[in-house]
Amino acid sequence: MRIPLGMTIEEALDRIATHLGSSKRAEHSVFVGHIMRLLAERLAADALLWEATGLCHDLDFFSTADDRRQHGIVSAAWLAADLPAAALEAIRSHDHRTGIQADTPIADALKLADALAIADETIG
Repeated sequence: MRIPLGMTIEEALDRIATHLGSSKRAEHSVFVGHIMRLLAERLAADALLWEATGLCHDLDFFSTADDRRQHGIVSAAWLAADLPAAALEAIRSHDHRTGIQADTPIADALKLADALAIADETIG
């Protein structure tokens, strides 16, 4: 099933493979996508859109390693033709170092899912 503007979950997973390979960050992105799907289902939101947003939120992780103020901004630019504005805004704002703030349900959920995934990686 396609989400708005045409990206499938399989295509999002392909983007992870292209940009993150089989790294720990790829695993993190898959986990964030899973959490986002669960949150969307609980909140009666678009589960496919939220999952794709979680899957794609860190595509630029290695590309922005030298300037984390760009982290999420680059990913959103890469995805501009594939995700709706609310998802792109969530991706741009998920890392506080960008200075971009968003308080939409999808943006808040992405920040939460990202933090939960990081806590799980740290604590186990």
